[in-house]
Amino acid sequence: MSRPPKKIYYAHAMPIYGSKVEAREKCHITKNFPEHDIVDPGSFEDNPEKKKGGMAYCLKLVESCDALVFTRFYDEITSGVGQEINHAIKNKIAVYELKQGRITKIKKPVTYLSMDETVGLYFKIGYYSSYI
Repeated sequence: MSRPPKKIYYAHAMPIYGSKVEAREKCHITKNFPEHDIVDPGSFEDNPEKKKGGMAYCLKLVESCDALVFTRFYDEITSGVGQEINHAIKNKIAVYELKQGRITKIKKPVTYLSMDETVGLYFKIGYYSSYI
């Protein structure tokens, strides 16, 4: 009987969903974790359960994985990513930071931007300008 594939949750800021940056980061994840399938919360954007559950849905996805890898956005850990990281640590799921193609294991909870600070950063870079 074969073992199901390992899964790694890719925690990253919403403005890079579907971007070239995201594609590059996924390549680094695959290179560093070739035995893992990537679970990308951005691929669930149209999922009715995610739309209804929001962050709670993402935290359940984290729990379904063997590891989590995250990236910073403008050198910051955004609100959702920070919640996902700390949830993984609390649940004894291995956590790694991807930075400049290198992987570093993270063992302690992280501090991160509040939701208001995250939204402020997104406005600052023009992410929400199309919604106004």
